[in-house]
Amino acid sequence: MAAGGWVVAALALIARLPALLPIGLVGVGGAYALFLSLGADAVDRRAPLVATMLLLAAEFGFWSLEPRDARPERAVLVRRLLLVGAAGLGAALLASLLLVAASDVSGGVGLEALGVLAAVVTAALVAVFTARSRDSGST
Repeated sequence: MAAGGWVVAALALIARLPALLPIGLVGVGGAYALFLSLGADAVDRRAPLVATMLLLAAEFGFWSLEPRDARPERAVLVRRLLLVGAAGLGAALLASLLLVAASDVSGGVGLEALGVLAAVVTAALVAVFTARSRDSGST
């Protein structure tokens, strides 16, 4: 199932068919979900990494399928890379927090403080990127 998903995603990228890319990514994600359901472990510690990689694969996959009329400006390229990186970081943080919540592990005050810090940093990044995109869209 996962190999089929990768083949469909690769075909979507090679043939430049954006409608096929989500089908391939769903195949890969579905295979991972099936793997989790068949496993004896209640929680897979690799889940945040898998979630982040699927998000980044989707972002970069659709980015590569966008029409290119001209070469993008360097500032636009840097901003987009930063936004995709922030999305990946946010996905990793959120998935890690969900993993800790699902594992019934008590990490004490230190782990809770780290979770609060992660939430504050994520909210701050969203606010900064939203303000910047609003400012750049109005000019």
